[in-house]
Amino acid sequence: MADRQKRAATPSDPLESLFGYNLRRLSVSTMADLAASLEPLGLKPAAASLLFVVGANPGITQSDAGKLLGILRANMAPLVAGLAKRGLLERVRRDGRSHGLELSASGRTLQRRAWKATMAHEERFFGLLPAAVRSRTLAQLRRIWKSRQGDEAEAGDDGEGGAADESPRRMMNGRAEATA
Repeated sequence: MADRQKRAATPSDPLESLFGYNLRRLSVSTMADLAASLEPLGLKPAAASLLFVVGANPGITQSDAGKLLGILRANMAPLVAGLAKRGLLERVRRDGRSHGLELSASGRTLQRRAWKATMAHEERFFGLLPAAVRSRTLAQLRRIWKSRQGDEAEAGDDGEGGAADESPRRMMNGRAEATA
């Protein structure tokens, strides 16, 4: 009787041996912490990610930044507009037809602060793993993700969302954070 009560009080998790399930639980936890870390800066993970990408690629087009981050085109426009309205992003003419994105001075300052907050978050979650293990694990996750890219293209994904949105490349951009 006591054995049965003990088992009822501690249910077993039939999903704990599933790799994807554990990745998703970790993702939810890490994204919640990252969002909380960025909140004092007035940023959500998607907005911080865009600042990081533009800072690393001055002049990148909105379309290319969206593709790199796996953010839907419909979500990129308001994200860019919001950051531009705050004076963090500037649109610069690249050629006769297209504009690129660059960080303003205040955008560069906020990007540096957001990067520090993100690195502290990464250390909080993954610092207990040795650097070599982190590096190997990240490489393996990227390998799995890249191997799935062909499957998503065959399923009709046009690079504008869908299954590719869950990529490790979007570690700072969960689906729910796709808009600013």
